[in-house]
Parts: sequence; C-alpha cells; structure tokens
Amino acid sequence: MTRKLIALDLDGTTLNAASQLNPTTIQTMQRLQAAGHIVSIITGRSYQGSQAIYDELKLTSPMINFNGSLGHLPHQSWDSEYQFTLNKAVVLALVKYREQLGINQIIAENKNSTMTAGQDIVAGKFFPEIADSPRLTPETLTRNPNSLVLLVQLDRRSAIIDWINERFGNVVDVGVWGGPNAILEITSKGVHKARGMAYLADHFQISRENIIAFGDEHNDLEMLQYAGLGVAMTNGTDEAKAIADDVTTYDNNQNGVARYLTDYFDLAE
Repeated sequence: MTRKLIALDLDGTTLNAASQLNPTTIQTMQRLQAAGHIVSIITGRSYQGSQAIYDELKLTSPMINFNGSLGHLPHQSWDSEYQFTLNKAVVLALVKYREQLGINQIIAENKNSTMTAGQDIVAGKFFPEIADSPRLTPETLTRNPNSLVLLVQLDRRSAIIDWINERFGNVVDVGVWGGPNAILEITSKGVHKARGMAYLADHFQISRENIIAFGDEHNDLEMLQYAGLGVAMTNGTDEAKAIADDVTTYDNNQNGVARYLTDYFDLAE
C-alpha cells in the first residue's frame, strides 16, 4: 500500500477524556508505523506537554507542536527542524496591560522553556509544564516565544481579541479554545497545524492525497481541510465535522481514531 502520513491531534482525538492513550491506540499506531507509514503528532500542546505521549506511542517521526509553530524530531537533532516565533513586543504589551485587559495568566513557551505572568486556577490542568516556571517580565523575556496562551476572563474575551487584532493583527493570529474555559492561543500570522503537516508531507515526499488527518476542534480545521482525507471525531465540534471528509463512528473514549484506521487499513487480526 502507498505510504501515508497519518496526522494525529491529541486532546479530544487520540487521547481519551482523561488525557491518556488507550492500549488499543498505542498498538494500532505501532502497527502502522511498522508497516512504513509516517505517524505524526500535530498538536497545540508544547513539547513538554506532549513528549510523554510521543514516547508512549514509541514514535520515530518528527512532531509538530504549538499548532504548527515548531517542527522537530524529539530526543535528537534534525537538520530539517523549523520554528515560527512571535515578536517579543506583542508579549510585553500584553504583560503590561494584563490586569487592565482582564487576562488572568499569560504563558509564553519555546521548545524547552515556559514563562508565566499572573495566575489562573485552570492553567495547571491544561499546562502542567507551568509548575515552578520562571516569571515572565520584560527583564526575563530574552527571546521571541513560539507560542503565547492567554487565560482570560470570559466576559472580556471578545474585547481582548479586538485589542490584540487592532494593534498586532498584521503579525499574529488569535485562536479561541472551545469549551467552557476562556483560553486564547496566539501564533505568528498564517501559522496553523496545516503548515506543519504540509511541511512533513513535503519532507517525506508524500502527496496531499496520501495524508490522513484526525481532529476535533477549531485549531484542526485547516489541517482537516488540507489533508487528502480529513477525519473529524464524532465528539468534535459541528464546524470540524462540517469541514471534514469523514467522521469517526466512535469517540475519543472508544478508540475512535484506532478503530477508524483499523478499518481503513484492514488491520483486523
């Protein structure tokens, strides 16, 4: 069979509701990798927040973090590694006006570092890497970050988005997390998961029609649309399901991705 690039979103897709991998998922991905396919994690998460999952899947492929802002090969140097960064000026403006705007916490991340300003009670649940992270200040921020996450007051969210777009809309994009938590993701303009996925496909000389992508949320839309076969989770947003070529029968708690791939590649024992 033609070699495929299998692009996996993590939260709400490859991971169950407890943010863990089911054994069936691990086994399926290893079988596909052993058969010669490229199985790659393409996530909004940081490297720190996804490395353990990469290792548990025993992947050997490059990984895309921060919604396309970083492409690298975990545990080794890769001469095709790339990164997109945000200008420090954007970060420092948000730090300066954080309280005034209604931003509870700002998290600035690079491949191997995390810095924070402020505090939010749900931050630790989604970003375990922020524990004991250094303070984000004009003095400590010495380089441009790959990614910026804002935990904001829900009633101030649209005003914060407008404020950022008015000042920096020509250089950054603002993504909104779904669900009850008011979380904004800021990336360099035009950077999204599909950029990272297309980069990997090009690197491995896999044509667009041989890409299979799985996702469930707003930050998966470009990836689902770009892939030859974009598959939304049945537990995904209406928007993701509308844009996708197909929808899984089973959700992320029922090994939806693994079952879909088992049928697609006819992996039945």
